[in-house]
Amino acid sequence: MLRIITAGGWGLAVPVSLDGRSLTLAAAVEVAEMGTPVHLSRSSLAKMNKFRSILEQKLRRGQVVYGVNTGFGSLSDKAIRLGYLKELQLNLIRSHAAGVGDPMPLEVVRAAMLIRVNSLLNGNSAVRTDIARMLVEMLNEGVTPSVPRFGSLGASGDLVPSAHMALAMVGEGRSYYRGKLMDSKTALAASRLKPVVLQAKEGLSLINGTCFTSALGCLATRRGKYLLDAGNTATALTAEVVGACSQSFDERLIEVKLHTGQAQVARKVRGLLKGSLRVRSEPVPQDPYSIRCVPQVHGSVKDALDFSEKVTAAEINSVSDNPILLEDGTVLHGGNFHAQPVAMALDLLSLALSYLGLISLARISLLLSRTPLETKYMASRPGLESGLMILQYTATALVSDNAKQMYPLSAYPANVSSGIEDHASHGVNAGMKALNVARNVSRILAIELICASNLLGSDEGGISEHTMKACRKIRTVSPVLTGDRSQGDEIEQLAAVITMGKLP
Repeated sequence: MLRIITAGGWGLAVPVSLDGRSLTLAAAVEVAEMGTPVHLSRSSLAKMNKFRSILEQKLRRGQVVYGVNTGFGSLSDKAIRLGYLKELQLNLIRSHAAGVGDPMPLEVVRAAMLIRVNSLLNGNSAVRTDIARMLVEMLNEGVTPSVPRFGSLGASGDLVPSAHMALAMVGEGRSYYRGKLMDSKTALAASRLKPVVLQAKEGLSLINGTCFTSALGCLATRRGKYLLDAGNTATALTAEVVGACSQSFDERLIEVKLHTGQAQVARKVRGLLKGSLRVRSEPVPQDPYSIRCVPQVHGSVKDALDFSEKVTAAEINSVSDNPILLEDGTVLHGGNFHAQPVAMALDLLSLALSYLGLISLARISLLLSRTPLETKYMASRPGLESGLMILQYTATALVSDNAKQMYPLSAYPANVSSGIEDHASHGVNAGMKALNVARNVSRILAIELICASNLLGSDEGGISEHTMKACRKIRTVSPVLTGDRSQGDEIEQLAAVITMGKLP
């Protein structure tokens, strides 16, 4: 989904300013997908310098600090001499960069880089400002590490993918430079950046956090919002095509049930249907649930999206590291690197988004059942032509694929590092699942919109202004059928329009 990857596309928009506490999901997605430049606040850099000084004083005094002058995990009982601290951090990055599989989407990696910077700006990780500046310069110059899909457990942070991110910072591994894959050293040179030399604690602080799980939370939540908007538009269009009853969205009906999402969806659909002469006020015959219960079903999705946004927004502005330093010099150890809150939200989000696909499939079936016998499935010569018939098959296959992904990955067990790390969130796996489900749902909704547009045809009298705009957009990608043609590419193109929030 990364849309600005060419030379000259970077640094043109108003920068997103980071201070460690005020990053929004919208800003994170903008940087990740659009290449919007990033700026670091002076106050946050000053805070980082203050905490770094505290750590360096401790090292000069010979104090033992986990992960700074000790080994890691089950090797934490091994003391590391002062002269080996740089090697310790570099070895940590190299050893933990053990991911496998296809590369993660570039926008996921970019969002993770941004979120990690934002966390470090709080100062409690006690890394140098050089680390924050390096990540921001890579973002602004379009240097994106190539990060394999598999490896994170989301327990001691997203260790493996974050290590691949950090590996690029030291000039090792592979990276994309404005969309082109090359050695990281070459990518840094092309952007006039020099590899960093990791100092005490810096390798640990780069990988000991939830930035990849949180990045997926940002992207999945944003795409989920666009899918909900498209689902509401599809509902309005289908309702007009089949002459549905407007009472299902009546404010007086909705307000007797106390769910916020339900009320918001009903209000939205009422607005989309404003001015329509196609919908009816009479409740008999009763509409199928795929239209009548849209406020309840889509409303539950809205509630899940709001929950996911709340949890993810809190996480991307938190310190997810271990150990952390306080201003009085106290070193605290704990589990802030654990991604359970976001992982749980992502599992819920996958389930919620799948509902949009399920109910859309039901509306697709409703639409195709309403096609006249003489133009069954909107084929001009039924039998000789199949029209829209097979689109229902594709939508059903996509719903089936979503159904098999509904296992809550954040509930899966783990026991690694000699039992020290005996519980994991599996946040990255949950997040990638959410993106997969979202992609499938965008295609299902595209199929519904194509079917409804075809059934409406040229008879646009009495439809709402919104439906008119939506149909015009749909038909720029998928014109009304005049004979059989392959529509797979049209479905994918309209799905991309939906995912980018470009559907009216």
